[in-house]
Amino acid sequence: MNQKQIDLSKIYSRQKIPFSQKLKYLFIMPCVNRLERNAIQVIDKTFENFEKNNLFDTIENIEWKFLLFESGSKDTSYLNSISPFIEKYKNQIHIIYSKTPLDGPKNIYRIFDTASKIKDEYDFIIWMDDDILVCQNFLKNCDSWIRNYMNFTIFGSLYSPYHSYNIPNFPNSPNCKQSYVRSYHGSCCTIFKPCLAKYITPLFFKTNFLRNVVEPDLRFRESIMKFFPNIQFFLVSYPSLVYHLNIGSAIYGHSNVKKGHQCREFIGISNDPKWYFVNESQINNIESIQQKKNVDLVSKYSEKNNEENDNIMELLNKNIIMEIEKKVNENNTPKSIFNINPLNLDMDISRY
Repeated sequence: MNQKQIDLSKIYSRQKIPFSQKLKYLFIMPCVNRLERNAIQVIDKTFENFEKNNLFDTIENIEWKFLLFESGSKDTSYLNSISPFIEKYKNQIHIIYSKTPLDGPKNIYRIFDTASKIKDEYDFIIWMDDDILVCQNFLKNCDSWIRNYMNFTIFGSLYSPYHSYNIPNFPNSPNCKQSYVRSYHGSCCTIFKPCLAKYITPLFFKTNFLRNVVEPDLRFRESIMKFFPNIQFFLVSYPSLVYHLNIGSAIYGHSNVKKGHQCREFIGISNDPKWYFVNESQINNIESIQQKKNVDLVSKYSEKNNEENDNIMELLNKNIIMEIEKKVNENNTPKSIFNINPLNLDMDISRY
């Protein structure tokens, strides 16, 4: 058996992970001073949502750590807006700075390089963006989905802006669908095992097709397709547990609101799918019930359009013009558009 087959057998164990087994998760998030790239700063709102919706909770049989990979911004004071969270969870949230400015692909390469070096310390890596929101009780729902499905896919996603389909010959999977690997885009919540990283790094900058591609998620996708050409599908949650704020692109340097990818089946930031209530003895009885519940939740979210999300988007729209005017009239980088007073806390970045 060659090395590739050995590693695939580790990824495709085809066994659900019991809830009694402790799992270790590493959340990774690239971040940058978006104002330096003519985009909109929302990392503070993202972290407020994370805490409110229980991503930072302490839960039995779950260990987690959160690493932010800063892209070498000239002014890193934008991170002061999340200093309260870094101080509160100082043993779990850390920032890794770069001494030189990095574009999107180079910063993401750092993430995969780090993942390949710590492959024995964590069970799963969860790659998230700095402009997202999540559903209620996110960590418990995320953990439940991973335990049920991640041993059946090369990578997975809790955010699916692409088409997804029911899975043939895969019973009792009401919270899961499949998508084509070639359609993957949007790294808002991509999950993979650390051993996969060593297949990403060698091809990240070496494929002719990607010579002029700047999107890191597409480089990830193409590396998977080139190394594992026979794998056509990956698994995604249904509905999506993550929402992309869609407030412009730091990669392309624009602040155009509502220009970008977004999923149509987000469950809503005020909804809890409660997947963690389903234990292994109940799985055979819940498929039809859970499917109906998922559809109802998505419909409920679509009908009221989630007032909390709308309030955030309204606030963003009101402040775009203000921030552009500040950039024109001031020499220094403007503060967060949410006018939160930054706290001058010392951030411990030595342990990660």
